[in-house]
Amino acid sequence: MSQDLHLHTLVSDGQLDPVSLLRQAASCGIRELSITDHDALGAYCWEKGAVFAEAERLGLDLTVGLEMDADLDGLEVHLLGLGVDRQETGLLRHLEAVREARFERARLEIGIVNALLGAGSVAESDIFVSGRETLMKPHFIHPLLDKGRFGTYQEANSWYRGNVKAGVAVPKPALAEAIRLVKAAGGRAVLAHPGYYQKAGVDMSGRLPDLAALGLDGIELDYPYHACSPHLFSEADERAFIGAMREAGEALGLAFTRGSDCHTLEDFGRVYARA
Repeated sequence: MSQDLHLHTLVSDGQLDPVSLLRQAASCGIRELSITDHDALGAYCWEKGAVFAEAERLGLDLTVGLEMDADLDGLEVHLLGLGVDRQETGLLRHLEAVREARFERARLEIGIVNALLGAGSVAESDIFVSGRETLMKPHFIHPLLDKGRFGTYQEANSWYRGNVKAGVAVPKPALAEAIRLVKAAGGRAVLAHPGYYQKAGVDMSGRLPDLAALGLDGIELDYPYHACSPHLFSEADERAFIGAMREAGEALGLAFTRGSDCHTLEDFGRVYARA
């Protein structure tokens, strides 16, 4: 359990700042890790690259990474880019285009939410937080919960999905293009949490040969599906899926990684309490 190559900070939709995340990971026994914020590399620039000095102080093997949104036959999938060059211009252009579109969408969504739920339901200061590079739906839902507009996250999420339409298209490359961007930046392209795509109706064992042909380097094999999504995966479901992916991946020579997808302190507790 010493590897965790899928972690999030406040740069996207995580709770902890990058240095605090490293300290929390180290306290859980992690020795090899990657911060993989959604479509962002800002954790590695945070406070002038403080994560690198902190990783050295803690004796951690820190790999520069990110998690990219991509499209697979109309389904949103996530691709981990591990070991990417933070200065590679092609990847940076894509990330900047995504950031600009998300910021434009967020500005419009603030107006929509306040028009539907009442003035002050969300404020710019709730959303545009210093250091945050990727603006996402949870950034709206949590303030709505804090202000009592909804009783549960699920209720707020359902309302938001059905009512808040800003009409801004955020760039989401085809998976083949996302893989190309990662590899052009010198990184390894690893498909994140494939079990969720299986639940969405994709035969992942059957699709792996096609994905390998696109240049996919690996899959996130060891992932805490039951801890993260007990409504979708029993412990038996998790074991069975991981076993099937291991067999299919080994036949193709794909690499395997481990990731927890922790966003909060509570996530660390759920995942590492059972480790």
